[in-house]
Amino acid sequence: MTLELQRFYEDYWPYEMCKGLMEKCDQRACQERYEIVRSLITTKMKDGESITTHLQRMKRYVDFLLKLNVKFDEELAIDIVLHSLSPCYDQFEMTYHLRKLEVTLSKLQGLLRTTENGLKGEAIESNPPPTVVPIMAIG
Repeated sequence: MTLELQRFYEDYWPYEMCKGLMEKCDQRACQERYEIVRSLITTKMKDGESITTHLQRMKRYVDFLLKLNVKFDEELAIDIVLHSLSPCYDQFEMTYHLRKLEVTLSKLQGLLRTTENGLKGEAIESNPPPTVVPIMAIG
């Protein structure tokens, strides 16, 4: 306990002191929960960011919420992750919803990694290397 808190609670009975400290902790936890939920919901995948990096960031937010005893089901977590993806994953998201896949969060991560590898392959195929045009030197 900090010196400031000790001075504040020096004239309190133990029960009152515990009750006051619990209220302070609850207020802090409520604020933390609000900030983390806001970050989780507003997080969007950055251009050029790998799906692994993005999913790790999302998982950190979920882990923070679990430490604060916030419970939400896996279906909601999947919806939040799908909402956070960049537009290049729109086809994946549409296919996911049309097939009504029932997957776990870890299975979704595997599917997204596979999709990312496919997207990289498409980018390579759709962007052929520029052809080299011979330049004639006049000398």
